Amino acid sequence: MRRLPPLNTLRSFEAAGRLGSLSKAAEELCVTHSAVTQQIRLLEEYLGQKLFERRGRKLEMTPRARHYLADVASCLGRLSEATEQMGGPAVRRTIRVNTSASFAHGWMIPRLAHFHALHTDIDVQIVTAADMNIDLVDESHDAIIRRFEPNLRRYGFDSRPLIANVAVPVCSPNLRELAALRTPADLRHARLLHFAGIPDAWQYWFRCANVEIGETLGGPFYEQFFLLLQAASNGLGIALAPRAIVDEDVRQGRLAMLFPEVKLEGPPFHCLYRVAPQDRELGRFLDWLFDPSIQTQAAWPQVER
Repeated sequence: MRRLPPLNTLRSFEAAGRLGSLSKAAEELCVTHSAVTQQIRLLEEYLGQKLFERRGRKLEMTPRARHYLADVASCLGRLSEATEQMGGPAVRRTIRVNTSASFAHGWMIPRLAHFHALHTDIDVQIVTAADMNIDLVDESHDAIIRRFEPNLRRYGFDSRPLIANVAVPVCSPNLRELAALRTPADLRHARLLHFAGIPDAWQYWFRCANVEIGETLGGPFYEQFFLLLQAASNGLGIALAPRAIVDEDVRQGRLAMLFPEVKLEGPPFHCLYRVAPQDRELGRFLDWLFDPSIQTQAAWPQVER
């Protein structure tokens, strides 16, 4: 016999944990504050441990409770979907994928039409968050795609490399000085655009190209990666960007790629995904995502010099 706590205790716990407030949880569940408090107390007694702690006026979950919340929220979501399917027309499954806005724009979205053509019963919801806010991305997502870093781990998730992260110079095909850029060394005299998130990227690139440069390089810095690519596509200079992200812009002729033979490699893009062997829809999405034919990039138009 399965050991399960009462459903109302789980609903109260999930709402309070998600909203960070007993009062808000009571309002959402249309019950009193004391009713939510009582349900959580019953769940704590059932589990034999505290789930929340008071820090002044703030309600905080214990570390184990945060992990438990992810599983409870997922189970309640699945239960709700199953109930809707029993009570009416078939409900489409939605896979939630969290990634950066630049990766979503340049890599994920251009490929999603292919996935939807194969799996008409599954929707993919793209949720974007800046890389600097990766610690705030919780376990409510089915998959998280980011450049690998040590803190890219979540309880109940596994991780696999997705695609390589190789940076390449890109600029507008109509850049005025483009014809004069015949060797990597020529970029020393070009207008370089810098991403503030990786301020030394160009120094690393010139080192890979065996080109000697000074300690500092001129050119403006951009806080947002989208603005960096927009500036490059509008002829304001030359930017460094991961090939995976600029793939679609190069295909569409908005950007031109320079000196692809120079290999500046960074941490590869990884996919952190929920371990759920019984979730067939998520399994189908992951099979598609890791299919080498999806990741293969077609030949890009290169600038004739």
